[in-house]
Amino acid sequence: MVRQWQRNLRSEARGLDRSIRKIEQEEDKIRKDIQAMAKQGGDPKSIQMLAKSLIRSSKAKDRLYTSRSIMQSAVAELETTAATMRLSDSMSKSAEVMKQMNSLVRIPEMEESISSMRREMMRAGLIDELIDEGMEEMDGPDLEVEAEAEVDKVLDDLAIDASVRMAISKPQAVAAPAAATAAAVPQRAAAAAGYAG
Repeated sequence: MVRQWQRNLRSEARGLDRSIRKIEQEEDKIRKDIQAMAKQGGDPKSIQMLAKSLIRSSKAKDRLYTSRSIMQSAVAELETTAATMRLSDSMSKSAEVMKQMNSLVRIPEMEESISSMRREMMRAGLIDELIDEGMEEMDGPDLEVEAEAEVDKVLDDLAIDASVRMAISKPQAVAAPAAATAAAVPQRAAAAAGYAG
């Protein structure tokens, strides 16, 4: 039984490794897309979206690494448990020990209380709130900052000039002064012509 669990966990860990490799391949593609768009003077919003997806995939990859290490830890724990069980079996097979162990672990009672708590949480709406909070944490305000940093990093690698970099990394900052300048030109022309508005 323990061996089967270990095999299953190792199989799942290999699946996580495959997923991590796929994410890394996608990250490389996204970086190349960002580079190509930046060289061609692409849409800043599109570049920002690509940078955000790059950050999200990096976070997903980190979660997969964490899950894989937890699985590896569980495999090691199962090995220790199996060794302990073999030792205890060889030392004593008395009915008293088995009764004590059964009194310590009452799985059906635990399952019942856990499912009861889950139903109560669902009724209270706590589970939905926790899921919503988790989603907010994934796309919080840090995502914007991280996306800008990722775009800057890619642009540094490309040695893109400062004006293109400014337009890509902070499109609102460039658009606002340009709009103010465009609005000021007709006012100056009207003032020069003698019209006071």
